[in-house]
Amino acid sequence: MTAPAPRGWCPSLHEPMESGDGLLLRVRPPAAGLRAADARLLARMAARHGNGRIDLTQRANFQPRGFSPASARAFAGAMVAAGLAAADPVVERGRNLLAPPLLGVDATLHPGTAALVAAMAAAMRAWPVLPAKFGVVVDGGGLLPLPMQADIGARPGEIHVGGAMASCDDIPAAATRLAQWFAGRSEPRMRHAVTVLGAGAILRAVGLAPRPAPPAPPAPRSVGRLPGALGVAPAFGALEAAQLEILADLAETGDGTLRLTPWRTLLLPGVIALPEGLITDADDPRLRIRACTGAPGCASGWIETRAAAAQAATHGIPGLLHVSGCGKGCAHPGPAPRLLLGTARGFAVARDARAAAPPEQDGLTLDAALEALS
Repeated sequence: MTAPAPRGWCPSLHEPMESGDGLLLRVRPPAAGLRAADARLLARMAARHGNGRIDLTQRANFQPRGFSPASARAFAGAMVAAGLAAADPVVERGRNLLAPPLLGVDATLHPGTAALVAAMAAAMRAWPVLPAKFGVVVDGGGLLPLPMQADIGARPGEIHVGGAMASCDDIPAAATRLAQWFAGRSEPRMRHAVTVLGAGAILRAVGLAPRPAPPAPPAPRSVGRLPGALGVAPAFGALEAAQLEILADLAETGDGTLRLTPWRTLLLPGVIALPEGLITDADDPRLRIRACTGAPGCASGWIETRAAAAQAATHGIPGLLHVSGCGKGCAHPGPAPRLLLGTARGFAVARDARAAAPPEQDGLTLDAALEALS
């Protein structure tokens, strides 16, 4: 295992990131799904070697927390042995593929989706070394369409980059050309290259004919009873190892799998019973709040974000609320209709703003900040 990565990198299983509660790692289940037995193992190893807290990420990954360097190595070894990760750190870092969470369950997915996911995963294993945050999404429409918010997006017959798309018969080959092209650039993400060159120019550079992509679909409801699955959410994406074990047991009353989504929810195909302690109501106000780890788990956080978010959920604040422990805005990088921000002076608020933007008011108590946002 390499030394802990600097803050701002995307951690992987073998390259942990230092945080306020120790090292944190990422586990990337293949095609965003895993068997109940593997989920149970992950939960037990996270409790044994870490602090038992597991975040769900917007890349449909598990992010267990609270490791020491030695316990992180032990946890990583258990994940590799279970087939949930690659032993080679370079290979593991490159497994940033987001697939439809109901693959194999949702009959309304494009019929070529499963084959495209498999072909893209195989192609990515031969790609050049790319930045750790470089990611690919494969969408097939269906009940839970995925946004093309990745460095490379793919649908059967289509490839997407930065708001532009092109028709293509061999999507893995075209994506490989894009990856090879980007590997020769200095930008950290494809979106930065799009800013410099334009998405159309990038697609033309690899022999594709660009056209404008349609607008991204609104985030679908992924909580509650869905056709063929039950959707559950831990409050603010924060899952305890014991809760994951309970969900693993529950998954075995269905098809025996758990599926992750980029909306920080878990889907249990075929499950009917509702678990206690997790959100199963799509109208729960906590689902409209994006909150990072905050203090004390994150060394950068000025406030206890999840406690503040829990209190905010009772105030009837309209629209999406972003609760950020600092100006980095990890939980919601884009502008949010309402922003509750931690600063050295207390709580700050803003509207239609990113976390890094100057706040409208600062130095507030939590009660005063929530009143201002309400």
